[in-house]
Amino acid sequence: MLKGLFGKKDPVDPATPADNEAAKWRLTMELAEIEEISEKMLKKINERIAALSDLEARLDKKAAAVEAIVAKATSIGLAQGEVVEARHRGVIALARKGLKADEIAEVFDMTKGEVELILNLQRR
Repeated sequence: MLKGLFGKKDPVDPATPADNEAAKWRLTMELAEIEEISEKMLKKINERIAALSDLEARLDKKAAAVEAIVAKATSIGLAQGEVVEARHRGVIALARKGLKADEIAEVFDMTKGEVELILNLQRR
């Protein structure tokens, strides 16, 4: 079949000049469609790269904030374990006041799963 598309004669399926032109036109249209699709895909990839870069920057800020909090806690004499323990006590206290896990997670900038884990471990 490709031999017919490119103008090479095949003993079983001889191609006429009109067939060759039609095949060239079809190939040109297919190529244009492939180029259009690849441009759309590249645009989406670039958008996702930009979103990931933004997310990375936000995570870097949060990591820096956590490091600053740990440094401050260390400077006032609290060990890192005590800081974590204080957060856990805060989570438990808010749960006892009736806040839901997703609300507590928002207050402490944690995931809902982390809050649920703390609460489940406390119940044991």
